[in-house]
Amino acid sequence: MSNSWDKYFSHYSDWDDAHCFNVRLELKFEGEIKRLGYVEYVNANDIFILENEISSKTFPKSKTYTKNKNEIKISFEVPYDWSIDTDWEDKALVLLGLSEEWVIDSSVEDN
Repeated sequence: MSNSWDKYFSHYSDWDDAHCFNVRLELKFEGEIKRLGYVEYVNANDIFILENEISSKTFPKSKTYTKNKNEIKISFEVPYDWSIDTDWEDKALVLLGLSEEWVIDSSVEDN
């Protein structure tokens, strides 16, 4: 089964390490986010294996989300040509499989 970010990462190949694309989503759509393949980010310091050993495994940034009591946040790498295309954010959301209805806002920010 493909994940929602597969089209995004196959469409772009040259990444701008100085920026990231942040998407804030309404918390009530957490089930839909999980169905797309995302998992909630858990800090490695908070993960314990059955033998009470701390696991150092965490998930890559673009495949996880964080949440607070009001919203979900997902961050993605940004392609170099993001600033050239005036409606790049809208195209990115479509490639990521994120419905416009779920999105509170999105923005490209400095890393």
